Amino acid sequence: MLEQAEIDKLMAELDAIKSELKDYRIKLNSLDRKKEELFREKRKISSDVFSRIKEAQGYKEKRNNLTDVVKNTKLSKEELEQRIIAIEAEIHQLKEEKRKILEKLGVDDPSRLKKNIKQLEFKIETEGLTFEKEKELMKVLTKMKKQYESSKSVNEKEHKLDALFKELHDLKGQAEMTRKIVQVSAKESQKHHVELIESSKEIDDLKKKEYELEASIGKFKDEMHKLNEEINPKLNRMDEIKKILHESNIQLKEDIHKSNSEILRAKDEEVQEKIKKGKKLTTEDLLILQRTMKN
Repeated sequence: MLEQAEIDKLMAELDAIKSELKDYRIKLNSLDRKKEELFREKRKISSDVFSRIKEAQGYKEKRNNLTDVVKNTKLSKEELEQRIIAIEAEIHQLKEEKRKILEKLGVDDPSRLKKNIKQLEFKIETEGLTFEKEKELMKVLTKMKKQYESSKSVNEKEHKLDALFKELHDLKGQAEMTRKIVQVSAKESQKHHVELIESSKEIDDLKKKEYELEASIGKFKDEMHKLNEEINPKLNRMDEIKKILHESNIQLKEDIHKSNSEILRAKDEEVQEKIKKGKKLTTEDLLILQRTMKN
């Protein structure tokens, strides 16, 4: 059986441990609140990172698509430019061939020659010319017709030149259109590239904050773990003291309170049973009801 002095000493130690555990709980609760605040902040940043990554992927896809447009359009533009150069060379060659034929025939313009032939024919047919004059004009007319017949190959070249000039005009229009497409697409691609770089930088900054928060959370966890390691021996000691006191039939305040609560709950159940069965309640029953309602 414990002496009173030993009991008092154990009770004092128990009170001291309870006081220390209360302080520990306050510290743990404070650390846990701070940790949760950091967790919430980290979750928000993680959500922002996810959104920015999706946004960056959108910029990258747009940039790549436009880059492909620029690349393919440039290829089309180069093909057009090569075709334009080839047509211009062909036009130059046809003009030169036409010039040489006309120079050889002594004809400046076949269409004008044809007009002159018609005028001369009309003159011979309508004017009252002398035989000698008509004979002279007929010789001129025959020569002009021979020149015209020889110049028909020039007409073919004229038709071909007309077709080439039309094709050249169309190709230059297409080339100008592709130039504008390349210019606009390249500008838009560069815009998305800049957006991608800025977004990537923001993601890096957010991830840096995320890592910093993770490190801070880790520190709080370490502190809480350390506190729990300090608490465990004290809880064990408290259980030892309670066991010693219980073995000496020493009732602790919390045991008395617990016992009283259990007795009150049992009596309350009896009173509730009386009410269900319609039995008359005593003054003690009413006091029990009053106490349970307060609790």
